Amino acid sequence: IGTPLGWIFWAMYQVIANYGIDIIIFTVLLKLVQFPLAVKQQKASAKMGAFQPLIQEINKKYANNPKKKNEELQKIYTEEGYNPMGGCLPTILQFVFLFGILDVVYRPLTHILHLGSDVINQAIEIAGLNQANLTSQLGVVQQLQQDPCKFSALGDSVVSSIQNMNMSFLGMNLGDKPVLASITVLIPILAGVFSFLSIFLSMKTNPAMTSGAPGMGTSSVVMMIVMPIFSL
Repeated sequence: IGTPLGWIFWAMYQVIANYGIDIIIFTVLLKLVQFPLAVKQQKASAKMGAFQPLIQEINKKYANNPKKKNEELQKIYTEEGYNPMGGCLPTILQFVFLFGILDVVYRPLTHILHLGSDVINQAIEIAGLNQANLTSQLGVVQQLQQDPCKFSALGDSVVSSIQNMNMSFLGMNLGDKPVLASITVLIPILAGVFSFLSIFLSMKTNPAMTSGAPGMGTSSVVMMIVMPIFSL
């Protein structure tokens, strides 16, 4: 999925040559694409609220009979045409797109500059990095911008294109690997925090996720814990 996302990033970078701003613009575009799904989710949540008292009654009536309770809840969902797991779809889609975005971020020479694999491999070799390392392309960008003469064998046009890559944003180099001694460590920390808040608010606004529906209690807790950890 990184390939189509890479072309989108490439197009944006031609207009605004700033990695950080392009990431923000892409995020907004992604939200706009998901907007119809989000509206559908909110409508489903509102519908769920209409028969929430009935669900609470079933939970209370069959508190000691989980099997019967689940059967009655499933019956209601079928009659109302409601899918209690529907609220998880936007989060799952974001998780899937995350891997595509990571591929674009990790491989700017491939997706942003569209350099050939032979040139990229040569640059990685000159930098003395492991090609299997996910951050090898970012390492090339960092080393070349610090010492362009070292990569003269790549040719002036390649060296110039890599040297002019603008990966700075708000005083941070987005090509750096976050470490505790760097301000860039705020990015993964904020990613984890906002991921948690997003899921927490989704649970608050979607009654189905906390209504005692079959399997929803456990899956909601797991999602609230696991997703922010993955984001971090």
